[in-house]
Amino acid sequence: MLRDSRASAFSRNFAEQWLRLRKLGEMPPDPEKNRAYYQDDLETAMRDETRLYFQHVLDHNHSLLQFIDSDYTFLNSALARHYGIPGVSHTEFQRVQLKPEYNRGGLLGQGSILTATSNGVETQPVLRGVWILENLLGTPPSPPPPDIEPIEPDTRGVATIRELMVKHRENATCFECHRKIDPLGLSLETYDFLGRWRENYSKKLPIDTSGKMPDGTVIHGPDGIRKYLGQRPDQFAHCLTEKLFVYALGRRISFTDRDDIDRIVAELPKHDYGLRELVHQVIASEPFHSK
Repeated sequence: MLRDSRASAFSRNFAEQWLRLRKLGEMPPDPEKNRAYYQDDLETAMRDETRLYFQHVLDHNHSLLQFIDSDYTFLNSALARHYGIPGVSHTEFQRVQLKPEYNRGGLLGQGSILTATSNGVETQPVLRGVWILENLLGTPPSPPPPDIEPIEPDTRGVATIRELMVKHRENATCFECHRKIDPLGLSLETYDFLGRWRENYSKKLPIDTSGKMPDGTVIHGPDGIRKYLGQRPDQFAHCLTEKLFVYALGRRISFTDRDDIDRIVAELPKHDYGLRELVHQVIASEPFHSK
């Protein structure tokens, strides 16, 4: 799985499955209002950034925590321009060192994730929050009750998405899940529906990215969510290990897999959470050899 062309195929296919990159392009933005997105083929560029990033972490056995935060990414000139990052002039992708003022780092600063969790018109903090719970924390929320109406957009632009989401939190049926989802999703509101950085909503409405998690942790913006996730390395490692097991075994996790997953996660700190080491451990596991 880690040899030559198979390694490239693994990186591409696993990243697509784990990160739900197939969602990218399902709800494309309006071509008339977002011409650069199509002229510069930004959908492809966003996919390539994430695939190259995953491949780099794997090839160099970097810590899987670099998926949470890092000081580099891979960009071509078009995607760098989209992000507002200067100094990238080539059409070919290259590694780019990130400065704090670029407001990027890790998967949550990449356009592929931010665009795939939007609807082509506006951000969807609930989808972003659910994505984080499912794919980074391994604690997917329960499906919403069938009688709950979706959040209706404010076409007048006089209310923020936070204000529109309040009614879901006020509903006792929704409260338990939304108290986990909403702070995560709202922390990323300074990224618009195409992953561009913004300081305000339209009509200069202010963006409030603060929130409090059920455990009392207060999160402020993208840096806050990266810090929150970075303080839970074993939880993220457990989530990623489960995703790798599902991919490698071609089935859902069973009760009998739990001991192997727990053992692998317990060993990871000794190897600095190296991604390549994690993949090797999954391949060497008893469930993989007996599938």
